[in-house]
Amino acid sequence: MTESKKVKRRVKAVRAIRRSTELEGSSSTAATRADQVAYARGRITAAELGERVRRRYNVK
Repeated sequence: MTESKKVKRRVKAVRAIRRSTELEGSSSTAATRADQVAYARGRITAAELGERVRRRYNVK
């Protein structure tokens, strides 16, 4: 898979996550959105994104 396709896939995933959150009546914080952008751009992995969010909200 090309890097371009990987980026498109990650962007699509982030959009779906944000939409799901909105449908539940919530919204992401600015910090979480920034982490999502970092993931979409390939700067962090999905595991790192999850770890950052869990750490931010003290979820184990």
